[in-house]
Amino acid sequence: MADETENVSGTGMEQIKIVLNSIYLCLSFAMKHIAENEGEASAATFKAKMLEALKNGDIDMALLEESRTYEFVVSKIEALGNTSDG
Repeated sequence: MADETENVSGTGMEQIKIVLNSIYLCLSFAMKHIAENEGEASAATFKAKMLEALKNGDIDMALLEESRTYEFVVSKIEALGNTSDG
């Protein structure tokens, strides 16, 4: 599991949405950067290992507690690097 978590109590829902969208865009940027600098195979390996860590609970065990949240997060990560994502 990831080493640290952030306390978001007192944070408004709109701010949380902005932060989550920004993090998703950062992951997309990372995927493109890896593909451009290390090759498509490296980007695919990074994505596969990130998905494996998510699905195994190595990144966030709480994600496994609610199937709707789990499926949403996994689907967003699976979509990373697809050419239709921009």
